[in-house]
Amino acid sequence: MIKFRYYVKASDGFTIIELVVVLILLSIFTPIVISRFGSNDVKLITNTDILKSHLRYAQIKAMNDTLQPSSNPRWEIYIPDATSYALYRRDDSDVRTGINLPDETPLSPTHALSSGITLTSTSDTIAFNDWGSPVDNSGTPLAADTIITLSDGAQTRSVTITKITGFIP
Repeated sequence: MIKFRYYVKASDGFTIIELVVVLILLSIFTPIVISRFGSNDVKLITNTDILKSHLRYAQIKAMNDTLQPSSNPRWEIYIPDATSYALYRRDDSDVRTGINLPDETPLSPTHALSSGITLTSTSDTIAFNDWGSPVDNSGTPLAADTIITLSDGAQTRSVTITKITGFIP
């Protein structure tokens, strides 16, 4: 019978010192990499997603509103400045009433963006008709897409509201 023997050489595997050095290096560089690439990007993505959900909320409310007037939109997002926006519902006499946005704490019609995040838009009012289409203040469907851009100074993310359909990708 033939016997095989396996001999372990000194070069097989890692020493415990090599493993400890690698773990120390990882523990030093991991927080640097995460803080360098993570924090502002996460805030920008989060604020973009919140804006999209609030736009969709206003759109759904407009489509479900049985009291839509024939000439004016009922639900709109108003952008008063570069750091916030608010949800409004118009009544029959064209008066705006602030409506609490979902998931705002405390409940409020206004959403303030995270610090360092700014917002610019091609329009200061994004209104939806009873079909969910973006319209101007007179209720006429928009001829062009509405683009809202969020920025943290270094990076930007855009939200597009498609004309006619109101699709928000």
